[in-house]
Parts: sequence; C-alpha cells; structure tokens
Amino acid sequence: MFSTRLLLGSALLLCASLSASAQSVVGEMYASDASVHGSVLFASGGTKIESGSSVTSGDAAASLKLTRGGEVRICPRTTVTVSASKTGRDLMLAMNTGSIEAHYTLGTSADTVMTPDFRILLAGPGIFHFAISADAQGNACVRALPQNTASLIVSELNGDGTYQVKPNVQVLFQKGSVADPVTLIPPDCGCPATPPPSVEVATAKPPEPPPAKAPEPAPAPAQHVEMEAPLVYQAEDPDQNFEYAVARLRMTDHPMFADPQVLPPPEPAPIPKPATAAKTPEKKGFFGKVRAFFGSVFH
Repeated sequence: MFSTRLLLGSALLLCASLSASAQSVVGEMYASDASVHGSVLFASGGTKIESGSSVTSGDAAASLKLTRGGEVRICPRTTVTVSASKTGRDLMLAMNTGSIEAHYTLGTSADTVMTPDFRILLAGPGIFHFAISADAQGNACVRALPQNTASLIVSELNGDGTYQVKPNVQVLFQKGSVADPVTLIPPDCGCPATPPPSVEVATAKPPEPPPAKAPEPAPAPAQHVEMEAPLVYQAEDPDQNFEYAVARLRMTDHPMFADPQVLPPPEPAPIPKPATAAKTPEKKGFFGKVRAFFGSVFH
C-alpha cells in the first residue's frame, strides 16, 4: 500500500510538470472559500485554473467549469489536482480522500480519476454524471447520478483486477480491491445536496376593515303641492278667459295619488240688466200738440 501511494504521488508530480509546461487553462473555478495552489489567472467571473493546479474546497463545494464544456464539483474539504493533456481534451483528476462529481459529455476522449488505491476510467463517447469518493482505509465508492448514460472502468493500482460500473449502478470497493463490491454505499458518496435558497414567504395581512360610514339621513317625506285657485267670472266682458284671480301655494303631507276633494264651481253672480237710457223729451210744435189732442180724445 505504501509503494502504491508513492507511485501515485510520482505520477501526479509528473503529470503536473508536463501540464504546467503546456500552460493550458482547464477551467474556471467558482467558490466562496476554496484555495488554489498553482498557476491561476484572475478573471471577472471567477479564477481560471491552469493545468497542474490544486484546488482545495472549504465548507462548501467548489465548481470547476471546464473550458471544453461541463463541470467538475469538488465536494467540501477535498483537495484535487487537475491536469490536462496537450490537446486539452483529456483530463486527470487526482485526490487522496474526499469526493468529486463529474457532469459532462465526452466524445472520443477519456478522463481518468486517480485515488490512492484505484484508477477510474471515464471513456467516451457518453454522458457522464458520476459521484466518486475515497477514504484513508482504501475504500472507494462510485455512484451513478440521474441522467447518466455511460459506464466506468475501475482498476486496482496494487493488483490486476478490473470492474465495469454500469449506468444506474452504485458500488463500494473495499480495501483496494474490486472483488466482491457491495451495493450499500456510505451517505457521503458525492457532494451533499445543495440546500434550496431560503425564500421568505410573505404572509398576507388580513384586509383592514373598511372605515365606518356615517349613517345616511333618512329620506325626507315626499312633499306634494296643492294649489287653490278660485275662478272669478265677470259678465261685463263675455269674451274674456277665465283666469286665476288668486293663487296660493302650500305644503302638504297628503299622499301624492290621493283623490282630491272636488268642489262644485261657485255659482256665477247674477248678471245685472243694463239700465234703460232715459229718453229726452221731444219738443212739440203746433202740429204736435194737435196730434196729442186727438190721440187723447180717441184713446
């Protein structure tokens, strides 16, 4: 086991030196509390990681956005050394203890994940969504994540055994051996689930009661108008129209449609007879006197 760890360390140093000479950027890291050892370039969005650099995540997972596409998540408290081939298409991820997750698509290229006891090959073409963990006791787990369609090849570094992990399979290899893997994996095989962002639920305030309205005044009783208009007829001018000689208004509370009291029209005043004009006595001459004498005799 000790010689295997020395071999792994030498391989990592060799890959790091070869990759560093190529000076290729493997990706851009986004993390709140991660540390980087190696060649980095600072950009506006994140930190660009060059081949041969080591990334140590803090209490939160670090996200390495690969230049070729896809993502490698470095789970909390895990140190990973990232090396790339000269073409930049093939990656090697080396770690001692901890967990990583691979989320990307490969064509004809292949990636390698190195632990102290196993070599895990991700050979394309395929869509890879895998979680890989290793501990200090020589154990390693491989767990296929949702949407994975590819297989992995796990090889022993201190032996000749190999094992193919098919899609939708999770296995645990114990003590540096691929023989007799178990399907009961530890809960920390991969990164912990990212908690959903806290959302404050706005509680709806009960609607405020509408302000009390002042009671509306009772409607005033309907007012009706009655009119008394005596008619006066003057006989002196028979062609004149009747007119209101006197008009007087008053307010009453009688119902609007009550039958009014109908009074008979006043009797017209007696028409006085025109006075006969007095005749002017005629003056009698002689003949008039004679006519009056005979009229009185024969009357």
